Amino acid sequence: MKSDNIEKPIIISIVGKGGVGKTMITTLLAKIISQTHKYKMLLIDADPTHPHLCNMVKMPPTKSLEEVRLDVIKNSSKKEKSAEKLAENIDFEVYNAMLESKDFSLFSIGQPEGPGCFCPSNTLLRKVIESISKDFDIVLIDCEAGLEQINRKVIESVDILLIITDISLRSIETANSIRNRAKKFTNYKNLGVIINKVRGNIDSILIKLNDLNLPILGQIPEDKVIMEFDLNGIPLIEIPENNLSMLAIKDIIPKIL
Repeated sequence: MKSDNIEKPIIISIVGKGGVGKTMITTLLAKIISQTHKYKMLLIDADPTHPHLCNMVKMPPTKSLEEVRLDVIKNSSKKEKSAEKLAENIDFEVYNAMLESKDFSLFSIGQPEGPGCFCPSNTLLRKVIESISKDFDIVLIDCEAGLEQINRKVIESVDILLIITDISLRSIETANSIRNRAKKFTNYKNLGVIINKVRGNIDSILIKLNDLNLPILGQIPEDKVIMEFDLNGIPLIEIPENNLSMLAIKDIIPKIL
């Protein structure tokens, strides 16, 4: 379902310090874009420590990318298929692991079953992003907090970096670090900051972002409805159309697309 003159996939990574609202904004972006455009869209829950996106959009995965990886290792150890054949079939296995709704598809990186780092899953995720993104118009990646997936080139092929901050100085410093590392380790074409949980006078934050030459795409107010949804475990995809955060993101989307 290609449309709106998309000439190639637009890969958008949502990044930032932990706790600033990356997953919330990814969910609302997906909700609004699916309502206002006819794009074929893929969501990637790329946070291995807190895979909340699946729950927020009410699509709990049946099989994660980590489970796909373990199956490949198992088949390889049993010599059921050659390594070359396994590599050829990895995209097929990922597609089988995806969930689909009328609005978008989704898959999750998943959590490692045992101790150790997330390096193998992150490496596979980078290859998956590069190989299957061509089958979609828009790919939204809800990234792990901080710099890890940037430093490891997981999102190397990203087109747009959306850096989410709140009104804390630490989140601004993280945003600056993300931009600096992304210049080195990604091929992003555009970048912008969304300030979340805004309340009171934030002139000092705006001045700081301006001094750092970080472009501001928009602001999202502190939202009691979002807090209530979170507190009661209600999927955020069900939030009403007139919600303050929804309206704020609707104004931001034309600047992104």
